[in-house]
Amino acid sequence: MDERLEQAKKIVEEMEKESSLSKVEEMVKDNKITFEYKEKSYRVRLLNLKEKEELDQLRRKKFGQLIQDKDILLEADLIKVLKTRNIDIEEINSDIKKLDAEDLDIQLKLGDAIHKDDGETIFKRYEEQIKEIRLKKAILSTRKTLLLEFSLENQLLNYVSQIITYLSLDIQNEDKTWQRMFKTLEDFQIYEDEDLINRAGQYSMLLQYS
Repeated sequence: MDERLEQAKKIVEEMEKESSLSKVEEMVKDNKITFEYKEKSYRVRLLNLKEKEELDQLRRKKFGQLIQDKDILLEADLIKVLKTRNIDIEEINSDIKKLDAEDLDIQLKLGDAIHKDDGETIFKRYEEQIKEIRLKKAILSTRKTLLLEFSLENQLLNYVSQIITYLSLDIQNEDKTWQRMFKTLEDFQIYEDEDLINRAGQYSMLLQYS
């Protein structure tokens, strides 16, 4: 678990450098996000009605499979099992809330400092504190996600995110028209370029839930 958390920390640090709300807003055009990858153009878009129906059908089928598997626990039951092993999810939630409060408090202090024009040094100090708190919060949230990743709810959520990516990813043809990247779910599942799928997955989730 420690090694995975260390990897998560590095990912969070990279995401902190590359992503911001303004950048995301700039990427979204006409309910689509277009991006370049290996000299080709791709986009993800909001699902149309037919695709939403396919998503719902696949989600119901997956839920039916998961609920019948006796080795898969609901999140509430998994939390109880973890507590018997001295892992308290509620304590992690409490720590995250405390960090949220610290974040807000420092933002308010930063606002006062800017208003009083206390200088670049004060601004940098508060800015670093905010980054440190948000990194701690992200690591806690990642730990919680890792602990609960095998719950029924999380497995269903991960599956749904994959289906959304499968349904929403388009590739641009040489004549500048667009077509679905994958014709079938099986095509998506056996596709070998994980980097493209991961990038498209991030963008599709940003678009669908922003």
